[in-house]
Amino acid sequence: MASTLKDKISALFAGRNGLDMWNYIIVAVDVVLIAVSMLTNSYLPLCIAFLLLILFLFRALSRNLAKRQKENMFFTDAAKAIVRQHKLNGMRWKDRKTHVYKKCPACRKVLRVKRRKGPKDIHCPYCNNDFKIIIRIPGELDKEEKEARKAEARAKK
Repeated sequence: MASTLKDKISALFAGRNGLDMWNYIIVAVDVVLIAVSMLTNSYLPLCIAFLLLILFLFRALSRNLAKRQKENMFFTDAAKAIVRQHKLNGMRWKDRKTHVYKKCPACRKVLRVKRRKGPKDIHCPYCNNDFKIIIRIPGELDKEEKEARKAEARAKK
């Protein structure tokens, strides 16, 4: 009996989209909404969870594989971009005292540069573009700025 049920399920999903990453996320959000509905005694999260369940079944049983794969690719690309930005923010926080992060004006890639005050010549390893940046360290004033502020203070006296 178990093998025939397994065969029937396999036949049901033959030529269909089945489970992909987007469907897994839909199920996870569905479970969270059901839990919220149970904790708050509210029907709104339960209704949203029911609609997401319908979306899950539609996507899993869909025979339009090209469209479902395109949707899944869009979702995975967006998720990768979010994870990449999160990792970059973590690296920026960790390196905040020793490095600065600047974008290449040509290819828009983020480059990690040692934190040394003043002008720097930067070479982008991605597009071989050379450009200049000026690194100003907050809290530290240039000699000219210090002298100008001292002169203003003397003038006020």
